[in-house]
Amino acid sequence: MVLFIGGLYLVLSRAHALWLLIGAELMLNASAPLLLLAGTSEAIATLFLLLFFALLEAGAALFLFYHFARAHQTLHLENLWAV
Repeated sequence: MVLFIGGLYLVLSRAHALWLLIGAELMLNASAPLLLLAGTSEAIATLFLLLFFALLEAGAALFLFYHFARAHQTLHLENLWAV
């Protein structure tokens, strides 16, 4: 629960794109300890699927952030609407 609340705080309170990504990753991975605690094969398979989608999300977001930063020389999201 603490990981999810921390991720939610980062997503809602920060305007910097990397903090937003870190918050989204924290919220996505907050269920991992509970799935490991369950220990069943379905829970472990769900955890691997969750980690796979977290990897895809992080890769796509970093790709977009890189190109946004090259175009605007910053990662502050206020500049997103000034395009």
